[in-house]
Amino acid sequence: MSNILNLDLGFKWTKAERDGKFYRQPTIVGEAKDMFDQNIKSDHFVYNDELFVGNVALEFSDIKYFSLNNKKAEAETSDVVMKTTLGYLAKKDKVSLVSGLPINFYFTQKAPFEEKLLGLADQGEYKIRKGKGKSYPVQPIVERCKTVPQGLGITMDYLLDDDGKIVRLKEAKKKILTADLGFYTLNLLGFDKSTIMKESKSVLVGVEKAYTLLQTYIQKLTGHTPAIYELDPFVISGRYQGHNIVPLIRRAFKSLALQIKNEIESLNTEFDIYLIAGGAARYIFDYLDLPNKVLMDQLAQVRGYGKIGKKSWK
Repeated sequence: MSNILNLDLGFKWTKAERDGKFYRQPTIVGEAKDMFDQNIKSDHFVYNDELFVGNVALEFSDIKYFSLNNKKAEAETSDVVMKTTLGYLAKKDKVSLVSGLPINFYFTQKAPFEEKLLGLADQGEYKIRKGKGKSYPVQPIVERCKTVPQGLGITMDYLLDDDGKIVRLKEAKKKILTADLGFYTLNLLGFDKSTIMKESKSVLVGVEKAYTLLQTYIQKLTGHTPAIYELDPFVISGRYQGHNIVPLIRRAFKSLALQIKNEIESLNTEFDIYLIAGGAARYIFDYLDLPNKVLMDQLAQVRGYGKIGKKSWK
């Protein structure tokens, strides 16, 4: 089994992968409660028999916690989600970990974030439970870690093969902009001749902007609206309480796409290739009037982290 673990800890979603085994859950924690066996699903996670993590917290917890704290090393919600993710994928194994931080916080947060990861094993054992199984003790050991600016994983997923070798040789010589759309942030990472461009930045233009608009539209249509962290299934299905909300979704994301285009234009740089990525990238892709644009999927960042790890630790 590979000892490289790839972690993408986002405000809304946490994705991770190790040797083809994936974790993908909302970044939310809630108070645990007794549940009927029929309601327990295979992707339900419980931390230390005290807290629901991810989907089960979103659906069943009466009290929920989700963090807007940019400081990943300090946010308690992020800590529980991170430990659950690593415990599930690594158990008690020694791993090398690749992760990322928003571009604007990369230099100030890199050291405390890596310190927290490398010191995880020193905190002792804790327990996790998945589905209807029993709780089991875990104590993952992060032997070494590499933290990169968010967006670089997507760029490397596009350029490298699974062994970390460049396969898109022509594209690697061109100027690439990766627009990494998160829930609260947009990372704009420029890449030119193996160098991250100084114009790269993070801005507070994320999916949350479109969801806030969508809440307003749904409120006008039905008289009420779901909480912002409950909107995902309605956006995916295109329906809310019997109403077709697809036109409202398109309207909200078209507005977000316009804001993103303005941020890209503010870089005052022409790029040869535009990589559009993130879980909601497909909703803005058609509205972005950009040449040579490529739609990347939600797991591109995690895959790219794995490729960076293999390139770094041959």
